[in-house]
Amino acid sequence: NVGGYSSSDIATVYGIFAGKAVVIANIPIAIASAMSAAIIPTVATTHANGDYVGTNKKISEAIQTTMLIAIPSAIGLTVLAEPIVALLFPQKESLALAANLLRGLSVTVVFFSLSTLTNAFLQGVGKVNLPVINAAISLVVQTIVLVVLLLFTDLNLYALVIAMIVYSLLMCILNGISLKRCLGYRETIIKTFVLPLLSACIMGLVAFFVYEGVYVVIKRNTISLIFSILVAVVVYFVAVIKTGTLTREELCHLPKGGKIVRVAEKLHLL
Repeated sequence: NVGGYSSSDIATVYGIFAGKAVVIANIPIAIASAMSAAIIPTVATTHANGDYVGTNKKISEAIQTTMLIAIPSAIGLTVLAEPIVALLFPQKESLALAANLLRGLSVTVVFFSLSTLTNAFLQGVGKVNLPVINAAISLVVQTIVLVVLLLFTDLNLYALVIAMIVYSLLMCILNGISLKRCLGYRETIIKTFVLPLLSACIMGLVAFFVYEGVYVVIKRNTISLIFSILVAVVVYFVAVIKTGTLTREELCHLPKGGKIVRVAEKLHLL
């Protein structure tokens, strides 16, 4: 027994953490992984040509685009954690625990997405050892935090959540410092993080109340969840434009940007 729990109990609850909460949280992070693989050649080319302004511009565009996806994903996982878990893993006995763990892990969607991208940027400019060093430092700190929490608190599985948050946040910080030293890169905090967060919070509130309202009427989780997500997408699109998160020019640079601008014009958002 460890901390009053048998090995079978530990295996069961860890399975809920790793097999449910972590799996769901990793879904939006995969988008950042795909983008990082695509951006490395571009960053490497501009850096090799000595175009440091162009390199920083590409980095900024990639981070902003990823945050436009990662931040609302994190908010969505927070406010709709229980219906999402119920849809994907409908075991009622573990629903509440898995949903709470997912809410805790939702912020790591942002941190892991950003650290994945910054890893790629550092590799693209030839600093392949820096992400490894930063990861090693983050791992040591994470391990210390986890051991302390497990030994001296009753947080149990939530200690793992906190440890993952610490690791992913520290990776973002260390990679950001490395990028600043290597390229003089500075992130625009308001434009890249604060405005998308504001838009995502508006979206999250609407999504939550839409889900609850529809569920009260029809008592069907799947339909209520899908409807709330569709409404959330529309609300987030409007909020992003109205808060000035994206300008017309920036919208044009997004994939299918021309079509997005035309839709926004028809809706009198631009």
